[in-house]
Parts: sequence; structure tokens; C-alpha cells
Amino acid sequence: MASEDATAGRTAAQAVIAALKESPITRASFLRLVAGVLLVIAVGPAFYRWIKGAFDTGGSSTAEYVANDGNRMLPPPAPLPDSAAVVGGGAKGNFRIYTVTEIPSFSSDTWKFAISGLVDKPNAWNWEQFLQMKRTVQVSDFHCVTGWSVYKCTWEGIPLKQLLAAAGVQASAKFVKFYSGDKVYTDALSLSQANGDDIMVAVLMDGKPIPQQLGGPVRLIVPQMYAYKSVKWLQGIELIEKEHMGYWEVRGYDNDAWVGKSNA
Repeated sequence: MASEDATAGRTAAQAVIAALKESPITRASFLRLVAGVLLVIAVGPAFYRWIKGAFDTGGSSTAEYVANDGNRMLPPPAPLPDSAAVVGGGAKGNFRIYTVTEIPSFSSDTWKFAISGLVDKPNAWNWEQFLQMKRTVQVSDFHCVTGWSVYKCTWEGIPLKQLLAAAGVQASAKFVKFYSGDKVYTDALSLSQANGDDIMVAVLMDGKPIPQQLGGPVRLIVPQMYAYKSVKWLQGIELIEKEHMGYWEVRGYDNDAWVGKSNA
């Protein structure tokens, strides 16, 4: 029976990862994507960041994003006491919305999350199962490579190293690859980076579900790296042997995106 359960878990996890690799991008979205990629290649990442900064509108408040959330995730996650009390005092600053695809929306009826690849115990969860996993709360800052920051966000979620430990990372695994539910964006961390104490698979921010435009229902949070590493709409984690270059890294951004040290 245990062997059958393990096989079923691996099959389910592989199916989720496979679905995330099937890009549904439309022709119009593809043309916009190509135009954006050509711009980055032509002018370089630094000048591209300057262009974004020059036309920066200042972003919107978290409350505005929550009010316009297009996700339908039921039941909503119940915040832990520290999260409900917003121990960080509330996010200081406004988020800007950058996306390489049209912003996706999600429903708890169809949403899945999986960890697969070079692990002993691959698994897939639906929304209710995912919410049953043990969560923690942390306060951290959020830095975008384009120059803006949001400080003292109270995040609640599952420590990434907790997920990796439960999955049983195999000796041949060297990197952790992350898949966005937009089915286009990916990124990766080395295994040693991924085991950092403050890296989180987050489901709540400042005591509320993470809204669609900010990468919810689930997003990766890598506080010590620039936000292009904090994959939005996270649905898949895959342990791999060879290094993976993420969406922006293949377009000139640093693979190691340490805040204040990267020249992305």
C-alpha cells in the first residue's frame, strides 16, 4: 500500500509540473513578450531599469490590490496570531506591478501545487490540503531590482526548507526550480540558497490572502535577493541536477540576485 501511495504521489506531482510547462500564451501576448525581450536585449538591463523608473507611477496600496483581487480561493487561509496582529506593523511602501504575461487568476476548484524531481517523496496538493501544512510568520523587506522597496511586510507561509526536508532531497539534486502558474515564468536557486532560514512559500501578507496582482494565492519570498527571484503565482517546485537560468537571467540579469551586491 505504501508503495502504491508513493507511486500515486509521484504521478500526481509530475502531472502538475508537466501542466505548468505547457505554455498557453496567446499570439498577442507572445508578440508583446517578444517586443519586451528585444527591448531588454537591445538596451541592456540597467537602461531598461532606468526606463521603468522614469515612468514609475509610484504603485498602489496593498488595500487597492486586495479590493480588486480576481482570485477565488475558498476557504481563505486563517491567519496565525502573529499574522493577524501584523507584527511587522504593516507594509511600508507601495508595490508596483510587473509581469511578463497577462495576470492570471486562480480558483480553489482547480488549483494544484506540487514538489517533484529529485526527491524521495514527491507530492501534489489541492488548496485545502495545502492550507493544512504547518506555517510560520516572518517580517521582511521586499526589494525590486528597478529601485523601489516595500518594508516590514508580515508574511505567513511554509518555510521552503520545511518543504524540501519533507520531500527528501536526493543527493544528486543541486538546484531548486520554481514554476509560476502563468506557465511562462521560472527561476531557480542553488540548494544551499534554497535552505535559507527566511525563504518562504507565502500565502498571507499582513494577515490577508496575497492578492492576484501581487502574486497570490501563493508566491515565493526570497528577502535577501531582488524580487525577480520571488516567483509569483507559485505552483511547482522541482529538484534538478543542472543549473537552470530563470526568465530574466537569460535576458541579462544576475543569476545570484543578492540585494546590494547584484549588478542585474
